[in-house]
Amino acid sequence: MPRNRERKAKTRPVSTQPASEGEISDYHVPLRRVLMNALDLEQLRVAIVGPGGLEELYIERSTNGFTHGNIYKGKVQNVEPTLQAAFVDIGGEKNGFLHVNDVIPPFGGYDDVLKRRKRKDKKGSGRPGIGDMLYKGQEILVQITREQLATKGPSLTTYVSIPGRYLVLMPALQKRGVSKKISDEGERQALKAVLEKLKPPRDMGYIIRTAGMGHGKDDLQRDLDCLTNLWDAIKEQARKTKAPFSLYHESDLVVRAIRDFVYDDVDEIIVDSQAGYEQAIAFLDAFMPEFKSKLFLYGDGEPLFDRYDVEKAIDKTLERSVRLPSGGEVVIEQTEALVAIDVNTGSFRKGASTRDTVLAMNKEAAAEVARQLRLRDLGGLVMIDFIDMEEAVDRRAVEDAFRQAIRRDRARTTILPISQLGVMEMTRQRVRQSVKKTLYSPCPCCEGTGVRKTLDVLGLELIRRIRALFDERTGRLEVRMSPEEAVAISNLKRSVLSAIEAEKGGQIAMLADPAIKFGEMDLSWSSE
Repeated sequence: MPRNRERKAKTRPVSTQPASEGEISDYHVPLRRVLMNALDLEQLRVAIVGPGGLEELYIERSTNGFTHGNIYKGKVQNVEPTLQAAFVDIGGEKNGFLHVNDVIPPFGGYDDVLKRRKRKDKKGSGRPGIGDMLYKGQEILVQITREQLATKGPSLTTYVSIPGRYLVLMPALQKRGVSKKISDEGERQALKAVLEKLKPPRDMGYIIRTAGMGHGKDDLQRDLDCLTNLWDAIKEQARKTKAPFSLYHESDLVVRAIRDFVYDDVDEIIVDSQAGYEQAIAFLDAFMPEFKSKLFLYGDGEPLFDRYDVEKAIDKTLERSVRLPSGGEVVIEQTEALVAIDVNTGSFRKGASTRDTVLAMNKEAAAEVARQLRLRDLGGLVMIDFIDMEEAVDRRAVEDAFRQAIRRDRARTTILPISQLGVMEMTRQRVRQSVKKTLYSPCPCCEGTGVRKTLDVLGLELIRRIRALFDERTGRLEVRMSPEEAVAISNLKRSVLSAIEAEKGGQIAMLADPAIKFGEMDLSWSSE
């Protein structure tokens, strides 16, 4: 491995094994790696791999231009008082959805940037309704909070926030504080002391991110200056352009991964493309020079994700059931708005009693469920059916185990206590499509249900349709089905088909047609 040199890529055939005894090696087994698969420009993938394997996975396609965090100058297309929401054109196929709670009262904010029609403020009536804040044709600044999901357009907010390495700038708010994820009280107090020394613009808020821990005033002020300059550029662009117009695009996944995922516990950042490496080194030069020694350009012929078994782990995240190390099982079912997770004991046997076994099983499952929610990027309402626990103290212990495991999750979560039936209800912030929906499309045969009718049932349906047609007329009836069905049903129902032909005095021709998908059948009378 070449020694570190400024701006020179460090390539390495990355080893996954420690050096042999007595051997001097540059390699070690790191606690955590950030792997970036950036060879294919159409799809960027980032995997965070720890001692226990794949921990987090992020996939981004270049075709998706409407990414979470992008800022637009949009035009209100419709205001719906019954929904207390507005639909905003931001230049996509579908208008964005803007709820009243995501509108800055009283008129949509940023009056120094956008011209607006004067509206009468209804003082003393509480929060104004959507019709009192927005009107059709109004131009507003919005940011995507949830990307387009299936038939639903993106969700928007006018509370714009711009993340930096150490800070998040919130131009519409005056709130200033420290991230709630920083739990150490001493660290919080130290960062609050630094807050008092910063020089932010008036009427602007900001929050110090987790990455800001251990950094002094100079680092935070430099990050704040970059963010305020960026906001000034966004405002200037908004003044010059007509809606709909894209004002700000989030950095691509390579830069965002370094900005958002690289902390002191990361030992290596490995990129498999020269272009991605150059992006990464430029960002580190500007904002995180202390991490430059951890960045490597992957140099092996074997694909990066194959080397670290990430591809196999991705395939497993798409399976319906997940086997636990001790023999238990977690079954995951995903619908449009709800995720149902069932915990089964399987062959799990651990503990001196049934109670001990159930408690140990549920604790192990809690950690795996939290991991699967991150890996699969499942959002919305989540119902977790743990194995029933009679004692309240056991339910609280499983809750604590789950809350501890979910702390690494970057999405916002709300968790309710486990009920007496062993069910935990929670919500997890939905920002983008789940990994399953990003990588797969519904099967055209089963239409995403995962099941299809049996050949016997299809044969009976066909017999009923044939009888109905022969009641109306007779002749040569041609039945076209997929090759699999045509052959199987011809054999299964041969005697019944022959009986109908003899009774009705007609002829039934079973034809295999590869153009017809499984479950469909085309019946027509022959003109011959």
